[in-house]
Amino acid sequence: MQNKLVPGILIGAVVGGLATLADKSTRQSLRRSVKDIKEGNRSSKPSAISNIKDEVLYWKDTLEEIRRKNPDLEKQLMSAKDTLMDAKDTIMERKNNRLN
Repeated sequence: MQNKLVPGILIGAVVGGLATLADKSTRQSLRRSVKDIKEGNRSSKPSAISNIKDEVLYWKDTLEEIRRKNPDLEKQLMSAKDTLMDAKDTIMERKNNRLN
């Protein structure tokens, strides 16, 4: 028996792509996109990936700033994390002891 996964995926992708082209607005949008690419026009609005990247970088910078300005807060958070991990380990040990 031959592996039919990859051909099945490719056929499914082609069929799915063709099915989406049944919608007139999708076809028009595709034509516009191809035309813009051929002419070298770029969209002025940022892509979704760019928006997500900007959001992640913003929060990363914000958290880093909080850490720099509040070293005591970071120590307290690490302590709370350690306490929770210890409690989790204790609970797991009790469960294991009951099962044995």
